[in-house]
Amino acid sequence: MHKTTLALQPLLTDPSVPLAEKFERLASAYEGEKMFILGCGPSLAEYTPAQLDELLTGKLVVALKQALDYVPTQGDYLVLNSWNFRRYSFGDARPVVIRESGKNDPPVFLDGDIELQIPRPSSRDDQLALSKRFDDYMFSKTLERPWGPGVLYEVGFYMAEHFKVSEVVTLGWDVGVRNTPQMPHFYDTTSPEVVRIIRQSRDIEDVAERNRFLHDRGVVYNRPRIIPEEVDDCASVSADWQGWLNGKGIELKVVSHKSLAADTIPRTRIENEV
Repeated sequence: MHKTTLALQPLLTDPSVPLAEKFERLASAYEGEKMFILGCGPSLAEYTPAQLDELLTGKLVVALKQALDYVPTQGDYLVLNSWNFRRYSFGDARPVVIRESGKNDPPVFLDGDIELQIPRPSSRDDQLALSKRFDDYMFSKTLERPWGPGVLYEVGFYMAEHFKVSEVVTLGWDVGVRNTPQMPHFYDTTSPEVVRIIRQSRDIEDVAERNRFLHDRGVVYNRPRIIPEEVDDCASVSADWQGWLNGKGIELKVVSHKSLAADTIPRTRIENEV
């Protein structure tokens, strides 16, 4: 964990501290630093957990969802929404949990240290990937989150801007696979035990009870299907994100052999960035 995170953690995890005050303290808190964002794409597994643990110790690391399970000792911040949710067990290296949710989202069973709201959009055109209204959702302007889609676009890149880092290096940001309603993840291998639990859960009609059943057993729930066009949208807008971040003085790099992110975004390796 980064030394600045260690200093801020008591305030950021205190439920009595107003949300606005937390973001005031986070403004420019990591100025000039390098941020590593770990996503859940298959390329996360290009490194072993042991390799990442060694390379990222003491660095500023933002884990998106189950990426924290892969490297549980490395995560300053854990960013979640209500989808592809699961139970998290935090040890001594507990991250600051940032969770965004919408009014009609299905239930989950973990509160965030920082709770953000995302209003239900009226149409697909409201997606940030299409509107490209990046400036409108900087944390200095609003804490309400846009529809990205995805927590990287809704929260992750905005953290980089708010923290005033100089560079963002992503691992596991593969964007997806074209022409499919499924989003591949590094954790998609399903054990027979998980299959059995999922089958059992189908007999539970109440959504909250079913989700609690899956949550308590450590199984991912609230699995959404994606609109196939969203992959193209998210891939196409990656160049716009690069331009926006560059305009804020932030260089964007990708670690992945298979990412659909724009070719203009430099490819690199973690070992070359530490």
